[in-house]
Amino acid sequence: LESLETLDIRGAKSVILLPVSFGKLGKLVRLLAGRLGKLLAGSVELPDGVALENMKSLQELVGICPTLHALTEIGKLRGLKVLGLVIEENPESGNLDTLIPTCLQICPSLLQVLVLSVPFPYSLDFLAQVPSSLQTFICNGIFRAFPRWINSSLSCLTVLSIVLYGVCVQHEHLDKLAQLRSLRFLRLHTMYPPDEQEMLVIHSSASAFPCLTNLRIWCWNGLMFLKFQHGAMRKLERLCLSFNPREPNKHFGTNNFDYGLQNLPSLRHVVIELDAECPEAQDAIRKTINDHPNRPSLDFTI
Repeated sequence: LESLETLDIRGAKSVILLPVSFGKLGKLVRLLAGRLGKLLAGSVELPDGVALENMKSLQELVGICPTLHALTEIGKLRGLKVLGLVIEENPESGNLDTLIPTCLQICPSLLQVLVLSVPFPYSLDFLAQVPSSLQTFICNGIFRAFPRWINSSLSCLTVLSIVLYGVCVQHEHLDKLAQLRSLRFLRLHTMYPPDEQEMLVIHSSASAFPCLTNLRIWCWNGLMFLKFQHGAMRKLERLCLSFNPREPNKHFGTNNFDYGLQNLPSLRHVVIELDAECPEAQDAIRKTINDHPNRPSLDFTI
């Protein structure tokens, strides 16, 4: 197996402990034990005696249990481009709060994809920064505050998926997202925003969301708090919304179902998932889409 370049063990139902001899696969390019973009089902654990520093061809590690030894060795991989970590259970010691940031700090500047799969309600607020070279960040762990590392310095980031828990989303947060000039795909899960959550308008600006084509907003408690101004997100083609149509009216004291979908000039596909039946909302949204000059496709799920 000395010439092996890909080791694909995806689909395992339990954690696999790799042998110490794994470190001798000097030509291995990728180890795949999970699927990027989804919860990484199945994972592998590196034994304490294994060394990775001689695996100079290794570029992808997906489905790794982040033990102290594993993260120490991962930090030695100068050519690593893709990293997927799986935290199987909420750690009792809390040392991952320092281990994961340390690992990311010493990871090479080549790191392009970072996927973190963690159990609910494990918080990732300890992440103070991520590699500036990142092109994809996908995480199902919750953030109890808007991540400070989301800013214009992530000039290569094209895919971002995060979960906000109990966060009062503000205009300044939208501005941070809008400054990600390479962002093409944004998935934002909001869970239980506080009572002071305000309706936020995404304004028209040539410099805001310049490349975004796919936006997915999942409001787990039903409150849709975004509205699009005329000309906003000029390149957005696909929009997916999941919310309770009655919650915005109840929370904001309004009596309409206008979210400004007619103001998205490049819209082609719309998917709406409603948490509750509301014929008035369906009719209003359907009319808005039918009146859109692009005649976007519309899919409803209840």
